[in-house]
Order: sequence, then C-alpha cells, then structure tokens
Amino acid sequence: MAARKNSKAVSVTMVRKLNSTPGAVYAAWTEPSLVARWLAPGADAVTSVTMDVRKGGRYRIEGRHGDGSLYSFSGTYLDLAVDHRVAMSWVYDGPVHALKSGASIVVAEIRPLGSDLTELTLTHEKLSERDEAEIYRVSWSECMGKLENVAADLPHSRKHFDEQRATDFYSDSQREMQDRFKTRALADRLEAVLVHDHLSASDAAFIACQNMFFIATADAYGQPNCSYKGGARGFVTVVDERTVAFPDYNGNGMHLSVGNINETGKVGLLFIDFERQARMRVLGTATSVQRDPLLARYPGAQIIVRVNIESVFSNCPRYVHKMRLVEESAFVPESGAEPPVPDWKKLNTVADVLPDEDKKHAGNDIDISKTLNKG
Repeated sequence: MAARKNSKAVSVTMVRKLNSTPGAVYAAWTEPSLVARWLAPGADAVTSVTMDVRKGGRYRIEGRHGDGSLYSFSGTYLDLAVDHRVAMSWVYDGPVHALKSGASIVVAEIRPLGSDLTELTLTHEKLSERDEAEIYRVSWSECMGKLENVAADLPHSRKHFDEQRATDFYSDSQREMQDRFKTRALADRLEAVLVHDHLSASDAAFIACQNMFFIATADAYGQPNCSYKGGARGFVTVVDERTVAFPDYNGNGMHLSVGNINETGKVGLLFIDFERQARMRVLGTATSVQRDPLLARYPGAQIIVRVNIESVFSNCPRYVHKMRLVEESAFVPESGAEPPVPDWKKLNTVADVLPDEDKKHAGNDIDISKTLNKG
C-alpha cells in the first residue's frame, strides 16, 4: 500500500548551547565566508555564498553533495535582529527529490545564557513531508556541530569582530593573490598612501571635470553588471566630502544598474580622464530616489542616485590610452531643448512595447546593429 501523504505542515526544532557569544553566533549566520564553513552537512561542501543581509534581501548558497551532484538553497530574509534572530525563506534546488517541496522557513533564535555561552534555537517550518523533515533533522544536526566550532573560533564580541573585519581593506581572496605573487607589503603601502574614506579637494575637482564614468553593480545572487554613464561635464554632483550624486536619464527601460542598486546597494564607480590619462575609483553604498531635490538640476532625469562613499582611491594611469574628446553626445538633455530620438526607438521589433510617451516615435526600421552603431 502506498504511503499516505501528510496533510499538515511539519517542522523541525533543535536547541544547542554554544560556547560563544551571541554576536559570534549571529556573525556565523550572516557573514558569507563563515556560512561557507558550516552550512553543509556531512560530505557536502559549499561552493558559493551570496548574501544581501537585510530584511527583504536575497541570499543564495550553492554547493556540491557528497556524490558530486550540484545543489543550491535560496530565499529572502524575512526578519533580522542583530545578535538575536535570523528568519529566512528556504528553497532547495537539487537532485534530492524529497527536499523539492517548495518554500519553507528557517528561523534561528539566539539567546545569551552567560559569559561566552549562547543558546541557539533552530526551527525549520512549513515542511510538507515527514521524510523531508527527517532529512533536514539529520542535516541540521550535522551543520550545528560545525557551526559551534566556527562560532567558538570568532572574537568574543561582535564589536570586536566588526572592527577586526573593517581594519582590512582587502578580502581574503585578494590577500591570497597578494601572497601568491608576494605583493602584500606593496598592497599595504598603496592602501596607506592612496585609499581614504572621503573626497579630498583634488578628488572633488577631478569629478567635477568628468562627463562620463563606468558603474559596477551586482544583484542579490552576485551577478555583476557594468554600465557606462554619460552626461555633460560636471554631471556628477559632489554633495559633500562623503557623498556624490548623479542622474539616471531615460534609457532602454532595462534598469539594470538602478535595479541592482535597489537590491544590494553596493556600487563601484570608475572615472577615467582619457585626455589627462588619469583614473579614480569610488566605492560605496548607493540609493535611488525619484523625488530627490537634485532632480531640478538635471533636465530629463528620472531618478537621482546618491552614493555614500566608503573608499576613494586613484590608480596607476599606465595602461590608460590617451584620447581626445571630439564632441559630447547630442542626446544629453538640456533645459528648454527637446533631445533627438534615438534610432532604436524606431525599430519595428519594439514598436508595440514602447512606453506611452515614446509610442509616437515607433517606426518600421529593422536593422538593430545599425541603431547600435555596430552596422
């Protein structure tokens, strides 16, 4: 007789006392490099971790089962209380059929019991089958054993842990490459000389002269994107020594950069002056605002992106090609002037999906390469 399916949701709960502080346990759940060390049971191994640790942020953990098959867990952070609670949705994608029942919920409750002693209560809720619950019970038990070792190795306070992490400008992988090529001392010296957390007067003046830059963003799964942003000279506003802002003009409607900014917020800006053969990087956290007061400064702008600066540094100009500006783009919006219509809006292939304000431009052109200046 076939086994009858369980009609009620099943949950798994386990409690562990860990010889570590709540801050260390919370860090083990929210730091990608630490998660990779424990969130894989038995012979399984984590191969990639991407985490946007904020309420509504996404995460994805990829791994390899002991038999070599690939799998992933992904979901959304439902609740985060620093040093107290982590709650997230949980979806398995892999070859184990019993675990592919849809979304469930994982909750980690963290409670201090005394000096360097913490109680962790793990609940895996909304599982659809008892077989699934039993697999997770064994898996979580093995993971919790690893978690205890990871948390015990961390500094005794989250403040200490955060300060320790913040003291190094370079990631573990970057340090590994520096050690491989024996450039750690050089990297440390360049950081000390070049890297700072605010714009100097010369940095601000350099940005004020630029009419383009490249922006790097990433989505919650770690998929990177690099985009070119252009405008009139000085279109990037230096708001103060720790903030820059720039307009997001009408584009092709894909919103790749701003979409990523809304998802993860992390950005890297690369300014290059090809005439002077100079370049500068700005790294930070960005937000996009539709009703920003700076919109009045930029005719045709849809959104203002503000970047809170975390680090600024110039790079060696050795490989920057020397080029001169012939003319700025005729499409850069100007006050009181209607910009020309880009040829791609006249393509027959997009005529039926253009926004209402652009439908008047729809045409029957069919040469996509030509509209992209590649034909």
